[in-house]
Amino acid sequence: MEGVVSREIEVKVSASETWKAYGSLLLAQIGVDAFPDKYSGFKVLQGDGYAGTIIQVFFAPGAAVVQGGVLGGGRCEASEGREVYRGGVLEQGFKSYVVTLEAIEKEGKKNECIMKGSIEYALYDEAALPLVTSSIEGLLALMHAVADYVTNNYDDDTTTTTN
Repeated sequence: MEGVVSREIEVKVSASETWKAYGSLLLAQIGVDAFPDKYSGFKVLQGDGYAGTIIQVFFAPGAAVVQGGVLGGGRCEASEGREVYRGGVLEQGFKSYVVTLEAIEKEGKKNECIMKGSIEYALYDEAALPLVTSSIEGLLALMHAVADYVTNNYDDDTTTTTN
């Protein structure tokens, strides 16, 4: 069984500013900070946080370890795929599991964007289908954490006044 599930949220920050968090290693750090009961940390195994980077995510004590990689990259209105190579969901019934992240500029609103997260999956057995729902809801929670982070840390005062 194969499919794609996705979620979108609106953010009152530009796509380019949102992508600085959503499309970098800052995403992993936000996840660790926002969900300490689920994630205890991450380690960069290879790369600089962009295309080709491989990271290892550590779950809270007693949980599995996941190693993943950034498959592609870009800026706003581009997508970045992340694939789980071993561990985690692949040990729970997934043949493949690819997450795509996007920050899409809202037409006519330069300081707003749509964050989109999608999971493309293939399952060995339909019995694992509930894992898809929990996976997309987990991704949605991470998207909200990123939205909160960029909203609270973005300085939209880009104009300078002189007398």
